[in-house]
Amino acid sequence: MAGYGVKGLSHIGVIVSDIERSAAFYQDMLGFAAFRRETLDNGTRLAFLRAGGCIVELIQRADGKVPSEAGPVDHICMDVTGIDAFVESLRAKNVRFLSDKVSDLTGELAGFRNIFLAGPDGEKLEFFEG
Repeated sequence: MAGYGVKGLSHIGVIVSDIERSAAFYQDMLGFAAFRRETLDNGTRLAFLRAGGCIVELIQRADGKVPSEAGPVDHICMDVTGIDAFVESLRAKNVRFLSDKVSDLTGELAGFRNIFLAGPDGEKLEFFEG
């Protein structure tokens, strides 16, 4: 094998309209831990949050706009444990899920379960257990 190439996922960048609101959601609702914040010279604010090996970089542009034209990402998927209890705890906090219940997957994904939810700016998130 060559001495170069992709070795893994570094982080996922999500553009948000309100970095404080989104950081609170990822921390308080999803259990991510904040570990770094920066403000760039152009006024863009960054917040880095981690859960296990997953790092999300929240990006708030100086103008607060969330563009929809560039390279859309369909969703961010997180491995979770205790999916049913986790979902119910978030529903009690008025987190919006995109379906009424956790799905039991079939076929090649039999034994896995998932559900999709919406983040503060409508970003699609998935919980995946199996």
